[in-house]
Amino acid sequence: MLTPVDLETTVFHRSFRGYSRFEVQDFMDRITRDYEHLYRENIDLKEKIDDLNAKINQYALIEETLRNTMIIAQETAEEVKKAARGEAELIVREAQMQAEHVKMKTKEEIQMELRNLALLKNQTEYFKCQFKSFLTGLLDLAEKQLDLPIEWDKYPKAVSSNNSPPAQETEPPVVESAPPKQPF
Repeated sequence: MLTPVDLETTVFHRSFRGYSRFEVQDFMDRITRDYEHLYRENIDLKEKIDDLNAKINQYALIEETLRNTMIIAQETAEEVKKAARGEAELIVREAQMQAEHVKMKTKEEIQMELRNLALLKNQTEYFKCQFKSFLTGLLDLAEKQLDLPIEWDKYPKAVSSNNSPPAQETEPPVVESAPPKQPF
């Protein structure tokens, strides 16, 4: 292939009417071949450059898409974190409200049970007083009954008809009063 230096240093021999026709034609053929070769090579290189530029543009587009995707992923991750925090706070607040509700309900139940207990205690005291009055009344009645003199002699004695010995006088059974038991 001819170089620019070759073109500058090429010397044609002089002939009768100027330069040698064969040398000039040979030189022109060589230049044509080399130029054609360079022209095709230049076209091929331009195509390669165009392909490479297209690939660079494609890679730049992919890079931009990846950047955007990363940015969107980061934003989405932040939004998910924020939503999760909000949901966690909501769950905690609901749990606290439920705990307060259970606490208040338990306090109310305790108060109700304390009222019921006080009512039962009052009823027990009332029953004890009523029962003591009842027992005292019975004891008074029993003592009055024992204090009454019963005259057994006034009652006729039973006479038997078969010559049996006279019936012995029997004394009325003595009822001993036992002290009342305390129920409580």
